[in-house]
Amino acid sequence: MKKYVKYAAVFLALGLALGVFYREFSKAYGVLNVYTTLGLAHTHFLVLGTAFTLIIGLVDDKLGSRHEKLYKWAFPLYLVGVLGAGLMMTVRGILDVLVKSEKIVFTVSDGANGAISGISGMFHAILGVGIVLIFVAWLIKRKSKE
Repeated sequence: MKKYVKYAAVFLALGLALGVFYREFSKAYGVLNVYTTLGLAHTHFLVLGTAFTLIIGLVDDKLGSRHEKLYKWAFPLYLVGVLGAGLMMTVRGILDVLVKSEKIVFTVSDGANGAISGISGMFHAILGVGIVLIFVAWLIKRKSKE
């Protein structure tokens, strides 16, 4: 469980830091009370990174599947997916704030827009595969216990 608490603490620090960054960055560019993806990155790290990692740790301690081959692949995939998706949401959010700012004129090219969406989509897919494999590993472990 200790390893999960450490991962969750890192995601908690990232989520809280991004929350402060979101508030101050948006305020600095005069983008207040406007939807941007930057606010979602903060929540993404807190919920998927912190809360769900702790839940995974609790369930895994109960089932004891962390030594299985499938689980050894699944949990790192999940971590990479959460981190990558959250960082790409942060990039998208920073660009959202800059584009919606009245202080500067900023646009994002279609190519850059597509690249950000594509990379973010790949990390979200990795995250999804990681979650599914974690559940499959748990189901396999549960069947072997019965």
